[in-house]
Amino acid sequence: MTKLYGFIGVITLLLTGWVCQPVWGQNRCDELVVIPEAEKQYAIGKFEEVFSLLTPCLEKSFSENARVQGYKILSMTYLAIDSLPQSSRAIAQLLALNPKFEPDFSSSPRYKALFQQVRDFQEQIVQVTSVSKRAENLLYVPATVVVLTQKDLVQRGYQTLEQALHDLPGFDMIKGNGLGYSNFYQRGYRSTSNDRTLILIDGVEENDLVSNSVLIAPQYPLSDIERIEVIYGPASTMYGANAFMGVINIITRNFRELPGPGRQVAFTGQMRAGSLQRQHVDGVLTAKTPDVALSVTGRYFRSEEMDLSRYPEWNFGSRTAADYTGRLDLTGTNKDGVYLAQDYIRRTNLTNRFPGSNLFSVDYAPDGTATAIRLSPQGADRAARLDNNLFGNVLNGQPVTFSNTKRDWFVRAKLEFKDLTISYLNWKTDEGAMPWYTNRSTLATEKNPRWVTADRAFSITYTKAFSEKFQILNLASYLLHEISGATSLVTYNGYYNGRLGLLELARDSVPTATTTYQHRVSTQLRNELRLFWFPTAKVSVSGGVEFRSGLIQGNYITSSRALADETGGLAIMLPGGNNFKTADVGVYSQVTYQAMSALKLVGGLRADYNRIRKNGGYGTVVNPRLAAIYSRGRAIFKAMYAEAFKDASFLQKYGTTATRQLPNPTLLPERVNNLEFSTHYQFTKQWSMNVVGFLANYSNAVGTAFVPFESGQTQQFQAIGKRWIWGLQGEGSFKSTGWNGWWNFTYTNPWDHDARLRISDIADFMASAGLHRQFTTRLGGYVSANYVGARKTGKGTSGSLNPIQRFDPFVVLNANLTYRIPVSGLSVQASVRNLLNTEYFVPGIREADGSNYAARFPQDRRTVSVGLYYTLTPPENGR
Repeated sequence: MTKLYGFIGVITLLLTGWVCQPVWGQNRCDELVVIPEAEKQYAIGKFEEVFSLLTPCLEKSFSENARVQGYKILSMTYLAIDSLPQSSRAIAQLLALNPKFEPDFSSSPRYKALFQQVRDFQEQIVQVTSVSKRAENLLYVPATVVVLTQKDLVQRGYQTLEQALHDLPGFDMIKGNGLGYSNFYQRGYRSTSNDRTLILIDGVEENDLVSNSVLIAPQYPLSDIERIEVIYGPASTMYGANAFMGVINIITRNFRELPGPGRQVAFTGQMRAGSLQRQHVDGVLTAKTPDVALSVTGRYFRSEEMDLSRYPEWNFGSRTAADYTGRLDLTGTNKDGVYLAQDYIRRTNLTNRFPGSNLFSVDYAPDGTATAIRLSPQGADRAARLDNNLFGNVLNGQPVTFSNTKRDWFVRAKLEFKDLTISYLNWKTDEGAMPWYTNRSTLATEKNPRWVTADRAFSITYTKAFSEKFQILNLASYLLHEISGATSLVTYNGYYNGRLGLLELARDSVPTATTTYQHRVSTQLRNELRLFWFPTAKVSVSGGVEFRSGLIQGNYITSSRALADETGGLAIMLPGGNNFKTADVGVYSQVTYQAMSALKLVGGLRADYNRIRKNGGYGTVVNPRLAAIYSRGRAIFKAMYAEAFKDASFLQKYGTTATRQLPNPTLLPERVNNLEFSTHYQFTKQWSMNVVGFLANYSNAVGTAFVPFESGQTQQFQAIGKRWIWGLQGEGSFKSTGWNGWWNFTYTNPWDHDARLRISDIADFMASAGLHRQFTTRLGGYVSANYVGARKTGKGTSGSLNPIQRFDPFVVLNANLTYRIPVSGLSVQASVRNLLNTEYFVPGIREADGSNYAARFPQDRRTVSVGLYYTLTPPENGR
């Protein structure tokens, strides 16, 4: 494999040198001579001379301005000989260089009309920056990408970023409303958290420094988003570790480029209220001059969320005897064939201590062996009475009852100069942790359990174009990620969850509950220098160097009192202490070569090095990317190969528990090799579709294994698993007068190679569609549908211990009406989600055993909300 990477690197260097040789060797095109001469020949009607002058030079050494002028002359020349397709192509190349170009006043009406027609079509072409870290035409990037614009977010009535993910292809959404709010499995990879997709805001990572996971809660504002770019498949060639399944890059608006007067104050915002007491305000205030813009973005979200107490898993009311039927019974045998009842009696001496007890009965075999112990009605009554010291009672001065309130906020200040952007971001989520767990593992009150997280990010972005052929971008950031000391989880020892047994029942032991507060904080300093070089019109080279230095906390600081960061300590001390110094270096390069007008070739390579303390870390990992993009007529074909790696999280390397006492500092990264083919077809100007097929092989998937430890065994995280996932993904859109719509589908077939079982919780087939109708200039309507096929889980699948083996398919309809009020910039929107009030469930997360972790999550029934959108437009004569 090392030889392969070396070979790829040599070929990349040779390719760059070969394609650049004409520029380095000689330059026979002098734009100061060629452009005026071409204009002269066009004016006198010598069109063949125009072609002979411009064609050899346009794709060689002309400056960008000269190329713009050259394509203008070329497009007019083609039009003069009635070659409309070639004229349109030349205009498109001109607009790609200068989107703001306008034809001369003296240009012919025919040319102006054709120019506007091409411009209208070009405006439908989205530019993305996330794939190669520079602006590219969405249709020709070496990856599969889906884009949501600000217009999409408003028109579809999304209230949170998480809602938008439900409408994207390739995302199995598991909204549990617990401490992680919502889990998503991109392209069929089931994970314990959202740690295999990289989330960015303007290039700054949001993934937690310890767990690598990202919290997709309602804290993210929508008002300042320009677009969301979603990359599917491995992206480590540009982003390094953890861009494993894909990348979601949230790109905010450039407020220096606001339309209107040079000096202005602008505001865009929304507020909404509706079912489940959900309320939010979300807006961005901007002040700008021609040279600088200052924007402040904020969001506050609160909600009570759905009351799950009507479901048995989350009912914390007083227990009755009926709740204990079979719950404390001991029947059957253990793995050694010993009756559980006999073993329990041997260990506890139960029958000798409490002979003739009416709390239980014992079944005996003819040889006197106890074969079963069964709870009696009197025993069930006593268990309920004792457990009601907790259930339906008070804990820490608060009533024990289901609660899942949310209080989330976000604030960001951004200062933009011509070449420099300074940003400070701060958000906090304060959410009920309950829905992930059941009443067999925890108790709930208004204040406990809670999951309180905070994120701070300070970044400076500097861009500089030294010439038309060489540019740089430097992004420096400082991150602080924290689990607040107010975070708490509650455990209890009771009869309902079996942590107290028949012996304790006979002793009349009272159940107890423990609240554990937790704290964790980690920091990282990062700097990335990106270089962009355009040696010829056919070749572009992008590369960079990235450094990271972090101080990462291992185990949680825990306490039995609030504010664990002030009152707590370590339950388990790790060798060398609980904080780890980390250092990462990444070097990458990608070369794009326009081999022919219809064929683009892309090759990239990245090497990453990681060290933790002196002897930890994964060492060196190298990942390539190769792509060929071919266009013919209305079709664009892509063949893409990429590799990526997922660095094991610090929780997996260093986190320990009572049953997993051995850390693994040198835990190997997970690896993936991904091959995909796609076809994009533009049926008409208004109708297009894209279909992708992919095959991914995953190795070193992290799992737990038993290893020797001291005098016995313990569990340890190890890289032991293999997965094989293939699938199809498609999307399309259409537009016509007053109408626009979209659709997508996903077919996924995920397999655990070692277990030879299908991976749990992934739907075979999913499809979504939406349709917008503009009824009048003021009134518009929108309706969408999400279909999710049956999900297999539990027995017969890999990844889940769910007692439920199948989740039924479901269809959810959403709708909204938007009315633009006859007041400048003000609109009102009424939204209904789950229009038909469908009751449906999704599988639980992690083990989903139905005891500790919930086996299922009920999803929201019908919710209604009303929102106001407001945009402050400065007067046209403002200065």
